[in-house]
Amino acid sequence: MHHVGYWVASLEEAAERAARTLGVGPFLVHRHVRFDAFRLADGTDITDPAYLDHSAAFAAWGPVVLELAEVHSVDPALADAYGIAHDRVGHVSWVTDDLEAEGERLRRAGCRPIHTASTGAVSVAWYTGGDLFPHPVELH
Repeated sequence: MHHVGYWVASLEEAAERAARTLGVGPFLVHRHVRFDAFRLADGTDITDPAYLDHSAAFAAWGPVVLELAEVHSVDPALADAYGIAHDRVGHVSWVTDDLEAEGERLRRAGCRPIHTASTGAVSVAWYTGGDLFPHPVELH
């Protein structure tokens, strides 16, 4: 397990509330996250940064990282796949040594691929929660 992510209406307000009520912080903030590559499950490469324009803040919360994400713009189909709704779990994430093998394990469990993305040395793969979770899963 690496982190749990929440969709929030205001990154600043959510980070301040988490710091005040949970003692979480300081937050590392990434504004308007850019991807070097973003590919949908059907193989479509996305080059428009507005397809998913979001800012994210990360902070240690005990042994788990808390991610807060504010969406500035998103393609409606991706918003639906993500199940974007404010102030609820948006996804859980874990780290694996083999994205493809772990993705296959999730597919066998009924989770459908949403997309893959990379920025720098970081690669991720997103899946629906299937029957396992009521939210998506992000693999690192």
